[in-house]
Amino acid sequence: MISPVNGVTQSYLDSLDRIQSTLDSVTQQVSSGIRVGQPSDDPSAVPGILDTLSQIAQDTQTKTNLNEVSNELSAGDNALQNAVTVLGQAISLGSEAASPQTPTQNADLLQQAQAVQQQLVDLSATTVNGRYIFSGDLDDQPLYALDASQPEGVKQLASATSTRTITDGAGATLWVPLTAQEIFDPKNADGSAATGNVFAAVNSLVQALQNNDQTAAGTAVDSLKAADDYLSQQLGFYGIAENRVADTLTSLGSSLATENQSLSNLRDADVAGDAIELTQVQTQQQAALSVGSKLSQLNLFSYLA
Repeated sequence: MISPVNGVTQSYLDSLDRIQSTLDSVTQQVSSGIRVGQPSDDPSAVPGILDTLSQIAQDTQTKTNLNEVSNELSAGDNALQNAVTVLGQAISLGSEAASPQTPTQNADLLQQAQAVQQQLVDLSATTVNGRYIFSGDLDDQPLYALDASQPEGVKQLASATSTRTITDGAGATLWVPLTAQEIFDPKNADGSAATGNVFAAVNSLVQALQNNDQTAAGTAVDSLKAADDYLSQQLGFYGIAENRVADTLTSLGSSLATENQSLSNLRDADVAGDAIELTQVQTQQQAALSVGSKLSQLNLFSYLA
């Protein structure tokens, strides 16, 4: 009959189990680099880990969204810079048209003015990733098309507002996108073209050239200069928004670095320290097994006796 396990043997087996458990835990930490892989590994660390992961996810999403906004602002900025350049060309054309021109020269100036008109309409339909960035809430379509029968030389295809608001992670407003009407076609309360209306100013030059009217061409230059000032203001708004978004992205980058370090402190293993501990535990295990071998021999002799 085999004797039941005595107290010494049971104590040895319990010690061996603890060593094996520690060995398994340290081995897992060394191989995965993670100290807290499940709640039972360190229950007290779980709330902090979850809160940090939530903040990282929120800031990462905000950063992704703002990178898209940054691309949109950059495209809008480039479009308005081009519009200012094109408008400058229109002012030069108007200055030429205000002095006597031959029919051939006048026809050439008219062709160039009409090209400017088309370029501005095209710029008002700038897209980023398939979205018309100057179309407000109707960003699946352009808002203007060239139409010589209209008082401003363009037809408004739709009227749109922009209810989209770009905020930082704390909810502070960084940018409210402008629409093509706000940028190129500002209106008075009665619906007439306001001072600075880009489309109206360029069309006044086109009409002056069509009528070979030098006086009207001079008046058109004044309107074009007002439109240039107005358009430059809109360009300035884009520059301000770009700076705000860039600053927020920089801040988010710093926050994410800090949060990831906090997560590492809470969750990640000390691989170097664990490697040392692993060696120590393996040594303990070998020593325990050696003791176990001697203990088995003693138990066997006792049984035989």
